[in-house]
Amino acid sequence: MKHFLYQILGTVALFILIPIVFTLLIQGNGENATENLDLTPTTEMSEYEFDEDVLPGIIANEISMETEEEAVKAQAVIARTNSLRAIEAGENLPEGLTKGEMLRLWGQENFSEYFGRLEKGVKDTRGVVMMYGGKYIRADFHRSSAGRTRDAGELYGEEEFPYLKSADSRMDLPSEDFLKVVFYTPKELIEKGGEFFSEETKAAASDLKAEELLAKISAQERDMAGYVTGITIDGKKRSGEEVRLCYDWNSSAFSLKEVDGKIRVLTKGLGHGLGLSIYGANELAKDGFSYKDILKYFYSEIEFVTQYD
Repeated sequence: MKHFLYQILGTVALFILIPIVFTLLIQGNGENATENLDLTPTTEMSEYEFDEDVLPGIIANEISMETEEEAVKAQAVIARTNSLRAIEAGENLPEGLTKGEMLRLWGQENFSEYFGRLEKGVKDTRGVVMMYGGKYIRADFHRSSAGRTRDAGELYGEEEFPYLKSADSRMDLPSEDFLKVVFYTPKELIEKGGEFFSEETKAAASDLKAEELLAKISAQERDMAGYVTGITIDGKKRSGEEVRLCYDWNSSAFSLKEVDGKIRVLTKGLGHGLGLSIYGANELAKDGFSYKDILKYFYSEIEFVTQYD
């Protein structure tokens, strides 16, 4: 009888421990998905020198799980290209989510399905990278454009990234991130702008009217995609990206206007506007574009190379 009871207790303990062990295995130790990997910088990669198992975590940190299959594949190629480019340059890999973070983000009921989609995107594009002139490209991407993606030549004033050309991305217009409006009092705009404004302007912040402050903000220069490249604030020229990052605006495709005594800031798009638009790529996938067609749409004159099988 005693032996029989031991058998029952052992069986119950086993059933209790199995789900706990499974959860711990899925969650990992909480470290970044790309840490503790022995990745040696080299120009000739082999499947033994780059572990593709890091890619699902990187992709999960970049796109939503509602993304179309071909757009997922496109992002897998972007993640792989940027990872190998980083390894070659001795830099850190793109940031990724751990399995534990994905589990908490998606819930256990969705984990297997979502992770499987990411794994399939990686497997279906195994080893494929984007190159220009025999080198890995800098595969920039952003959430949504202002209707066109940007030309890196206009932004940097050089041809270091000739594959980052402006592309029509009007399919971004329906995106919920396409337009955003924020209002500031003159005092709020000055205080958040910090060093953008002179001590004299800061001292008068409480008394300045919106139109008076806007008179100190002028000479906006824009690129062909509508993003601000240069803006003069209180007599000093600033870049559009510098201003948008300071104020945490969605993009540097912004405009300022006085409305009912306040300063209205309207932004278009979300992100820096270079390279692939994630929203636009998803719309192209819905229209039947393959992942290679999507990538060729946003990156000019690139070459697809399979680094390993």
